[in-house]
Amino acid sequence: MNSTDTVMGKRLRMPIAWLKWGGWCLLISIFMSGFFFRFAPSTLSGSMQQELRLTATTLGIVASMHFWVYTLMQVPAGIFTDSVGIRKGGIIGGIVTAIGAFSFGFAPNLVVLLVGSALLGLGLSAVFVALMSYNATWFSPERHSLVMGTTMLLAALGSVIAQTPTAYLLHWFNWREVVLFFAALTLLATACLLFFCKDDPAPKRIRDSKAKTTVHPILRGNRYVFRERQVWLLFVCVAATNGTLYAFLGLWAVPLLTDGFSIQPAQAAQYATVALTVYGLSSLFWGWIADRIGAKKPIIVVTAMLSVAVWALMAFAEWEPGGVAMALFVLLGLSGGPVGVIFAATKESVALANVGFATALVNMGAFLTAALVQSGFGIILDSVSAADPETVPSLQSYQLALILPLTISGLGVVASLLLKERSLANEKLNE
Repeated sequence: MNSTDTVMGKRLRMPIAWLKWGGWCLLISIFMSGFFFRFAPSTLSGSMQQELRLTATTLGIVASMHFWVYTLMQVPAGIFTDSVGIRKGGIIGGIVTAIGAFSFGFAPNLVVLLVGSALLGLGLSAVFVALMSYNATWFSPERHSLVMGTTMLLAALGSVIAQTPTAYLLHWFNWREVVLFFAALTLLATACLLFFCKDDPAPKRIRDSKAKTTVHPILRGNRYVFRERQVWLLFVCVAATNGTLYAFLGLWAVPLLTDGFSIQPAQAAQYATVALTVYGLSSLFWGWIADRIGAKKPIIVVTAMLSVAVWALMAFAEWEPGGVAMALFVLLGLSGGPVGVIFAATKESVALANVGFATALVNMGAFLTAALVQSGFGIILDSVSAADPETVPSLQSYQLALILPLTISGLGVVASLLLKERSLANEKLNE
């Protein structure tokens, strides 16, 4: 089956399978670069602090700016993408992401650094919604959990690259060159979306007839999403497992290990690399399990409880680099893996026309939490060490700050227990 599309005024004929997988791979590529930019501050923090003279609080603000903007723009991005379509949403989001990355890489001072971080969050909010809507539109409901898990696995590769590989790259390149390289890749992938992306597999005449009848339901559905209890419970669940994980691995994991145990940054980055690798693999694993057992709530409950246990051990137990620390980081990555299952559960909670909006709203939970925890972490560390600001924070200072993600994870357990299992039959009725 071929599809006729128009690009820059020229009619193109392309097999539908090429469009399906080409668009998916390109959106995944941009999403991967987003995960790189999201987690790179953890590895680049030393170089950035030294060159631009950033305090722990300032560094936390720079890293969290991405999350604040990303969070605030989730709902507008959901409405925007549902309105203009997946293709336009992905292209515009990719362009803004690339501009933000170039600004971040060339930043001569703190102000431009903040602007670059904000633009990264703005662009990636649209890319995320476009990718989630693409998955919901192009893949069957029976395989949606698995597809979402695969999506998060591949996206997590970007965060893995931001850890140990980037730590070693810093031996040959400076932090700006690394950031600018990924900025160029993002721009290239975005340009390719012009040729390999389509809103949905339906013929144009069918899409046009659907568009005439779904504008008002979309607007009404968005109001309904805000009143859907299940959506807000999933919001808290993803905040508890993924928001805390993103905040810690994205900025404070490497400094905790280097300051608390006096190990080298490259060695410390290995722990975060392992956690993020497990996070990606477990996203695929939990998605496969959810499709096999036909239920999502048990997985969300178990991983929420696991998240609480890991944060409690890190905050209150005696541990040190080695086997125990590696086990904690492995379990932390495992606890964040059900994000794809959570997004699949979100899809089952609303009509298909509102999946982009609902997914964006749930995703706000992760990034609002990441922004709060990253900023709060820095404030706690600077407050504890205020008497001697020239001294690096101690392990005890970091453990005090870890009570913040522990508390949020506790709320996630409560929310997971209150979830209702939605059947596939109900999902098909929504569609």
